Amino acid sequence: MELNDKLLSLVTDIYDASLDDSRWTTTLGSIIDLAGGQSGGLVRIGAGGEAVISHAVGVEPTYIQSYIETYEPFDPSRGVLHAPVGQIQTIRDWIDVDEFWTTTFYNEWTRPQGLEDAANILLDKSADGISRLSIMKAGGPVDRRMYQVISYLTPHMQRAMLVRQKLQQQNELGTASARTLDALRTAVLLLDGNGHITHSNESARELLDGADVLRSVHGRLATSDLNADRVLRQALTGTAVGDRAMTSASISLHLTARDGSHYVGHLLPLTAGRRQMFGASYEACAVLFISKATIDTIVAPDLIRKLFKLTPTELRVFLAIVEIGGVPDVARSMGIAKTTIKTHLTRIFIKTGTKRQADLVRLIAAFTPPIKI
Repeated sequence: MELNDKLLSLVTDIYDASLDDSRWTTTLGSIIDLAGGQSGGLVRIGAGGEAVISHAVGVEPTYIQSYIETYEPFDPSRGVLHAPVGQIQTIRDWIDVDEFWTTTFYNEWTRPQGLEDAANILLDKSADGISRLSIMKAGGPVDRRMYQVISYLTPHMQRAMLVRQKLQQQNELGTASARTLDALRTAVLLLDGNGHITHSNESARELLDGADVLRSVHGRLATSDLNADRVLRQALTGTAVGDRAMTSASISLHLTARDGSHYVGHLLPLTAGRRQMFGASYEACAVLFISKATIDTIVAPDLIRKLFKLTPTELRVFLAIVEIGGVPDVARSMGIAKTTIKTHLTRIFIKTGTKRQADLVRLIAAFTPPIKI
């Protein structure tokens, strides 16, 4: 099977897992294998700062336990919490490799497992906490193939995590699911074999009301792109009549609005297992996800790094000083010598034009937006 076919199949698995949590471990394993990783996990950090590994593959239970109980604060990849949502980060984005090899985290947790690097992606960030995906690699740094696979799958993982977080709070898929779908920013439309809309969430209704990208013609979905409309009709017809080529695969669509903005659509057949149960509640044979292709808003840490030309390690020390406190505590948290922290701090003071740690706190406050983005 070619790489593109494998990726498309994995997209289907990802959306299946969003509706059936028991599928996540198998799906995560497939992602890791295709990317060329050794192990990985989905990590959830709640509003209180507690880390929970939702699903893990290729990591022994003892290492999972020790990570949660001891080593999570020492993990340089925690820096991804300050990165834009959806951006791939590696260990080398946050710490020099030679310095990483001297840390407590590397010598006591990473190295014994034969690991050298990891790709980390912040999947979502809200007042309730964050979710991130980590895929760890042995035998060298994250390579081009891993970047390629993860880049393709990340938008689907983000949408799937949004669906998962809402649906896991519900045991029933009926009326409660309608409220759940309305809470999503991604437009979601449930369709029958003829393209009639059997349910749409609030985001989808906003698109339909605008009649720019999507519109309803006597209850039947139509798109602004004739080619996408044709592909959509063929897929829905095949799904309705039980064409295995259609019912086992997912379809990706690219839509362009009249103002030139771009949207990405993903049609998922509701033909098996819990997907079929979900569709039956709405007399639907497929669900269409539509989202606008946009660049995430730059958060304060990234803006500060670019403005003052801080290195990844300097930014990490900067943020640790603000979040944790003095040099001794930061050194313990990062697993780095106090003298090294002091050297980085001196360079930070020079670059930012500050003199004291309290000045750094005021500086980041000035760059932090008053509302959550």
